[in-house]
Amino acid sequence: MQKKVIALAIMTAASAPAFADSGNVTIYGRVDMAYTSTDSGSSAGADGNRTSQVSSQATRLGFKGEEKIGDSLSLVWQIETQINLDDEAGNTLASRNSFLGLKSAGMGTVLLGRHDTPYKLATRGLDLFADSIADNRTLMGGGAGRAAAGLHDARPDNIVAWLSPDWSGFGIRLGYVAGGEFATLGTDVEGRAISADLSYKSGPFNAALAYQTIKYGSCATGVCTFTNPLAGEKAAAWKLGAGYKIGLSEDSNIQLNGVYERTSDSLSVTGDDNFGRTNYYLAGAYNFGNNAIKLAYTRAGNQAGAGALDYAARQWAIGYDHALSKRTKLYAIYTKVSNSDDAAYLIATSGSTAGGFALPGAGADPSALSIGVRHEF
Repeated sequence: MQKKVIALAIMTAASAPAFADSGNVTIYGRVDMAYTSTDSGSSAGADGNRTSQVSSQATRLGFKGEEKIGDSLSLVWQIETQINLDDEAGNTLASRNSFLGLKSAGMGTVLLGRHDTPYKLATRGLDLFADSIADNRTLMGGGAGRAAAGLHDARPDNIVAWLSPDWSGFGIRLGYVAGGEFATLGTDVEGRAISADLSYKSGPFNAALAYQTIKYGSCATGVCTFTNPLAGEKAAAWKLGAGYKIGLSEDSNIQLNGVYERTSDSLSVTGDDNFGRTNYYLAGAYNFGNNAIKLAYTRAGNQAGAGALDYAARQWAIGYDHALSKRTKLYAIYTKVSNSDDAAYLIATSGSTAGGFALPGAGADPSALSIGVRHEF
């Protein structure tokens, strides 16, 4: 059924300009395929799981449009779907950012639907390996590699968001995630989230400050927001990120990026901070001609309620890009996570269909090598 729905959507969008009054449907997307070799790392003297596979790296297909409905007001919409080219599983229509909204040149955009939170959007552009096996969300944004307290870098359903216009380089985004859609009992706990970010961009410099708070709902009844630990408990996070590009010549530059993040929660038995930690990310790229060499280092600190245990972890990544055109590039990436004695982070594939990672044992050092090609359209 999913295949038929997606096929119908593609045919409809492709023919839309023929019958739409303004021909306002735009088809866009990305095709990203890679050959990936993974190793979950050894633990307690036991060898890890080694696999290789062809994987789709956050390949997506989208349709969007805009229609003027007044002198300064437009209706905007978007339907975006992740497409797993190597695997029919997970090809669900509108699985990525999909919404309906109103846009005003002076007041910004209000949208309703499924969308990345402002907290997630704030620093996604600073991750030099975003949507790949070396994505920094392995350890940051809640730590997809060990999501004990749910993800802060999330794309939730039932979101209402406001995106400001550009004010001399400054921008604000606000989001509210509503819970309680399927509440049937008076005892059901309604989940919700509030997310915000302030950004600034001027020439080669950009920066963002973001904050998010989550109240978890009753997932057993379908009344939950994000990943649910305990109904009624809370989690919060804030982060500061910045990037600067240094021009060296007409066709070369150095890009330097950094992010600092602090998370907290009330998920311990006594209501104290249990999984909260301090994380940071440092990355640099040397861009020359059609090529780029990239390096990144991410660190997740020990958890607040760990006691004598050590759940800290580090991730290294190195990559090389070669552009074949403005829209197509070849790339190679190697990444490794070094877990402390009690940590068991695995490499989060972040939209990739690379499924070869067995859960690493405590202290294991999982790694992956990926060679692929990405095309934007």
